[in-house]
Amino acid sequence: MFPIYVLLALFLMIISIGYFKDVLLFIGISRKLSYILAFEISILSFALSPVNLVVKEIKREALVPRYDVIYVFGIPFYVPKLSQDYLTTLIAINFGGAIIPLLLSITLLFLTFKYIFLTIVDIILLILISKLFSRVVDGVGVVMHPFIPPIFAVIFSYILFFHYPQLVPVAAYISSVIGTLVGADILNLNNIIKASPQIVSIGGMGSFDGIFLSGLFSIVFGELIIALL
Repeated sequence: MFPIYVLLALFLMIISIGYFKDVLLFIGISRKLSYILAFEISILSFALSPVNLVVKEIKREALVPRYDVIYVFGIPFYVPKLSQDYLTTLIAINFGGAIIPLLLSITLLFLTFKYIFLTIVDIILLILISKLFSRVVDGVGVVMHPFIPPIFAVIFSYILFFHYPQLVPVAAYISSVIGTLVGADILNLNNIIKASPQIVSIGGMGSFDGIFLSGLFSIVFGELIIALL
């Protein structure tokens, strides 16, 4: 799986450089910024996907199963019992799946501020979709099909930005990133913590695939839409 993601990251950087150059010129920004944005969305996001920043530690009282050993004629018997103890869960934010994409999304929001109302509507729709299709699996975290965010993001962005086709990929990327983080991770956070994992990684676990692939497919699909129009 790792070599596939390396190839996807390189492919994403190549196509996103060309796209960001076009869209930045469309909104009146220097093309040099396109290289920085393309590097962030692809290589930097992928490279930092294993890195998590711990932001909070949660300790909760819980009944933990333990065993007492009783010897009968030299034969050990294990007697289960419940004892009061503390379970610790670390809340972390994934660099590659949350921090980098979020910083990039905020940058793109600022650059396209003129169209922020449509983008906010796009984000809200993706939050609802992500919440609807995501589920919490014990020992895994949030699970959602990785193609759901980018496909719905492109559809909604195309409908909302029909008159501004150059902005469809940007809006799709912003909405899929923020929509996935809020709808899949944050709104499911309490359910994840109830499963008592050792660490909860926002933007990691099962949602990184969706966020990373959103960057790839939002730009690819968006470029196809622009070409067709």
